[in-house]
Formats: sequence, C-alpha cells, structure tokens
Amino acid sequence: MAGYNNYFPQSYMNTMYGYSGGVAPAQTTTPSMATQGQPGAINWVQGEAGARSVPVAAGQKVLLMDSENNVFYVKSSDPSGMPLPLRIFEYKEIAESVEEVAPAQSEYVTHEELKQILSDLKPAQKEEKQNEFLI
Repeated sequence: MAGYNNYFPQSYMNTMYGYSGGVAPAQTTTPSMATQGQPGAINWVQGEAGARSVPVAAGQKVLLMDSENNVFYVKSSDPSGMPLPLRIFEYKEIAESVEEVAPAQSEYVTHEELKQILSDLKPAQKEEKQNEFLI
C-alpha cells in the first residue's frame, strides 16, 4: 500500500502514557525479582530443592519458608555474587510450663515468718507511740 497516506509517522508510538518520542517503553521486573526485593516479604518454597533454586542477588540474604516441613532457610551470596552455603533452621512451638510462669518460692513469706515479723514490729511501734507523746 504505497499510496496509503499514513498520518502518524513511525517515530510516534501509541503507548498508554502518550507520546514516547520513539523510545521503547521500559521493561517491567519479573515476579521473582519483585518479591525478592521487597522487605518483609515471605518467600515460600517447597523443600530444600526449592530453596536451592531461588536466585539471590550479590551481597544479599533471603529468608525462605518451607511449605512442607517445619524448617526455614537463609540463602545468601557474597558481594561478588558467589552463593554461600544454604543455612537450614528448624523451628518449633515453645509451650509455657507452669513452673516457668510461677515466680520463685523465695519471694513469698510463710505464715510463721509473717507472725514472727509482726511480733518483732509490735514493740517497735509501741516505742514510737511513746516517743510521739514525749515530743
């Protein structure tokens, strides 16, 4: 269609942002790169093989939670991008026991000790009352 009159030259690119001046639109990041860079994101993997297959940027650490076992992995690489050994941690629930919650017995006073302390304080209180009247 040599005779077809094209009103828009090839340098105009129809993008959703308008005129781009002949420059191609910027490429977006892939989903794996987006989740890796987000702080606080939880990355789930399936087993140790899944953890070993996750790429890690140079000089970075990634926390990987295993969806099949009660373990998590810390995968990291040195500043040159060489992967470091995969660190594997096991986690378990820590149940509170009654002995740990109750304070030590030395903080309490028995009835006999309390009676002894009160009997020792009674003469001292009588002396203080007598001294108040003398002043």
